[in-house]
This record gives sequence, structure tokens and C-alpha cells, in this order.
Amino acid sequence: MLRHQINPLSWADTFLRALIPSFIADAIFSDHRKATRLHPTSYLDGLRGIASVLVFLCHYTEDNYRSLTRAYGVGDKNHPETATKGWIQLPFLRIIFSGRPMVHIFFVISGFVLSYKPIKSIHARDLDKCYTALSSSTFRRAFRLFGPCVASTFMIMCLQQLDLYPGRNPRDTWAEQLMVWKRVVFTQITWPWAWDKDMMPGYDIHLWTIPIEFAHSMLLFMAILMLARTKLRIRQMTVLGLMGYCLSCGKWAGFEFLAGLFLAEIHVLKSAREQQSKEWESVAQEEDDDDLNKYGHREVRQGGFVSLSTLKTIFCIGLVILGLFVGGWPNHEADKTPGIRWFLAKTPMPFAKMDHLAPQKFWFGLCAVGTVWAVGELPLLKRFFEGSLAQYCGRISYAIYICHGPVLGLFQAYVLGSQFVPAQGEPGKDGYKVAVEAHGIKGMTGMENTTQKTTGWFLGLCVLGPVVVWAADVFMRAIDEPIVRIARKMENVCLDKKAQPEQRPGGRRLEPGYSAAA
Repeated sequence: MLRHQINPLSWADTFLRALIPSFIADAIFSDHRKATRLHPTSYLDGLRGIASVLVFLCHYTEDNYRSLTRAYGVGDKNHPETATKGWIQLPFLRIIFSGRPMVHIFFVISGFVLSYKPIKSIHARDLDKCYTALSSSTFRRAFRLFGPCVASTFMIMCLQQLDLYPGRNPRDTWAEQLMVWKRVVFTQITWPWAWDKDMMPGYDIHLWTIPIEFAHSMLLFMAILMLARTKLRIRQMTVLGLMGYCLSCGKWAGFEFLAGLFLAEIHVLKSAREQQSKEWESVAQEEDDDDLNKYGHREVRQGGFVSLSTLKTIFCIGLVILGLFVGGWPNHEADKTPGIRWFLAKTPMPFAKMDHLAPQKFWFGLCAVGTVWAVGELPLLKRFFEGSLAQYCGRISYAIYICHGPVLGLFQAYVLGSQFVPAQGEPGKDGYKVAVEAHGIKGMTGMENTTQKTTGWFLGLCVLGPVVVWAADVFMRAIDEPIVRIARKMENVCLDKKAQPEQRPGGRRLEPGYSAAA
């Protein structure tokens, strides 16, 4: 009797599960663990997850140890003494805090993933399913992208008005603060009309990619709709032509989304060939068994061109290596950085003259396309991104992207602190600044040389990294996933059931207004 009166899932248990990261809850509570399975594009989720972590590392490094972001041994042109030579600044290794190329990987993956289901339906000759997928994705896209951002910036706005957000002063009234927040949401975060321009949104400047993502998602859906009924080669050549057109206009984001569409079709074609190859191997095995039964031996068949597979593997490895090198492109003094200055000199128009970051966007875009394709072709890398660590990062990738900025804004000044800064000027006179005592990790490790900076960088990451992961995990379960479910429910509520295609008894679909006897 008593056992039925006690609820094993008490409020304290529920509260604990909500606060601890999901991977810890999975280990503690067996009923908390969700059944997950890999799908053909799971490696893209893992790649996106690792990329989101690198974006966090980029902003953490730029905010607190900016000198480490310079190329190895290259200092400011006006202050050569700022040159540093830390191992973390070496080519390839510096990818660990290179967040800008990760944005381009995000866009290629988005183009791939958003195109995958419609393209599969096109190849299955099921255009109704393709159009349904396009309609559903278009309906839910704004909720998926903007909903979590609206929630996160609202929380930042509240913290700022309560004077709990370091470095930001509250407004005179809540009404004034709310009006500022509303303006930021409507004219910056959810403003798709600027295409690939950085709107530098208030409250969280890192959300600049979200309106770009939305605008180019719509462009992608329109392109798929336009090409859904065309022949395969016509569709592929048109997509390639549009990609080239985007590059000739300096529209890097459009190029990357359309490249994702092109890669998705390549993936679908490859999967179909592999399935056909398995069927042929099955038939060949049956023929071998027949030969053995009839003649007592198997017919020896000539093998394929193994060298072509080896060359393809070498080419894919080269693309990944190139992506890692170009991904370390410094934000400043690129013309002095060995290797990178060659790419800078070879940047075509209009990227060469748009702005100082445009050349890197061109090369980041090309390398992102090559990397996303190569990862799917290299079994070792594919298995890594399908592993539990990368898949967990993929689950919380959007939450990491949204949460890392507020977490750094709230805690990095307290955790990292400052080295000792002596007083400047004379007491009682204008411009006098009091001395700042050493405190935090920077005060403990010092900032005089590269070794001290690298040590402080690592220690600060050990403290702030888990906080970002925890905040992202909670945000994913409390905000992100519920918004996704709400968007699906809203879509189902809004659907006109009578407008849905009917089914013939044999399974073929009919457009509304046509009877099964037609």
C-alpha cells in the first residue's frame, strides 16, 4: 500500500534530472536514457557538434588571450614585440580556436541536411513526399532558428536590467529595456533581408549568423522546388551554375548552402550505387555457389581498380589537411603569414576587394565544401564523428552556439581576472587610474610570456568549458527541444487535412479533387 502512495519520481528527483547534464543523468538514471541510433548522415551531426565547440573556443580565446590568435611568430606591424611563438599558434594546431571557418561548415551542413530528405524523395520518384518535406521545413524553419534566440536574448535582457550582467548598464525603466530588446529581435536577429551581412545583433553579437541561415534556407528550398522535376544532369549542372554565380557575386553563404544541396545529391547517388553493388555481390555469390556445386570450383573474377579507391582516399585526406591549414587563417597580418599569404594573393574578385575578411570567407567556403565531402568518404573520420562524444556535441550544438556568449559574458571576467596593472598618472589629476591588483587565473599564471598565457588559457578553459556544456545541455532540454516540439504541433494544427493527397489502394497518391476511378 505504501509503495503505491510514494511516487518514485519525486519533485526533488525531477529537479535534479533537469539541472544535471543529460549524459550524467543517463548514467545515474536508467530510465532517463533515450534510445538513439545512427542514420546515414549522423557524421554530419558530429561534425557540426565539434565545430560548435571550436566556435566557443574561438570567442573564449579572442576575448581573453587575443595575442594567441596571431600567426606563429607574427606580431602587429606597429608593434613587432607583440609576436608570440606558442605551440598552440602553429599551423594546423591553431584550428582549435579558429571559429570563423566553422561557420562556413555550419552552412554547408545546413544545405546538405535540409536538402537530403527532398532529394531522396525526388530519386524515389515521390514528388508528393518531396513537396511535403519542403513545406514542412519551410513552415518550421523560423521557429527552429529564431525561437531559441528570442528566449536567450530575453534572459540576457532581464539579467542586464537587473544589473547582473557585467559590463552592461540597465536602462532607466523595464519598458525602455523591453523596447530595445524588441527592436533587436525584429531588426537584427530575425531580419533576413540583409542576406549575408553581419547585423551585429545586440545582447548577443554571436547570433549574427542566424538571419543569414534563415534567408539562405529559404533560397535553398526555392532552388529545390524549382529543380524537383528536372532531369538529374540538368539539376546538377544548374546547381553548379548557381554556385558559380554566387561566387562571382561575392555571395559566399549562397554558395555554401547550394554546395550542401549538391553534396546531398552526391550522397544519395552513392548510397544507391552501394545498395546496387550489394545486390550484385549477392547474385555473384549465388553464381559462385552454383559453379562450386556443378564443377567443383569457383570461377575466378577479375578485381576492380583498387588504385582508384586509393587515389580517392589520398585526395580526401589532402582536402582535410588543406582545410585544417586554411582554417588557421589569422584575422590580422594574413599577408605576413607563411602559406596563407599565397592564398590571399590568389583570391579572385570580388572577394579580393570587398573587405579585409572577404578573402578568408572565399577560401573558408571552398575548404568547408571539401571537408564536409571528404569526412563522409574517410571511414576513420566518419567513425569518429559518429562516436558518442561527437554525437553528444551534435545534440547540443545549437545550444552551445547560443549559450557560450552569455556564459562568457557572465563569468569570464571573474574566472580569468587580470594581471597586476600599476597605477597610471598622478593622483588627483585627470586621467589617473588606480592600480589593479592581480586576481583570477591571469593573476595566478601571469601574462608576461607565451607559456604563461597558454597555461592560463588552458586553466580558464577547464573552468569555463564545463559551465558552457552544462548551460547548453540544460538550454537544449528546457528551451530548444520544446520549441521544436511546439513547431511540429503548430504545423499539425494548421494543416488543411482535406488538402493532403489521397492514397490509391495500391499506394499511389492522388491530388485533391481527383477520384480513385480517374
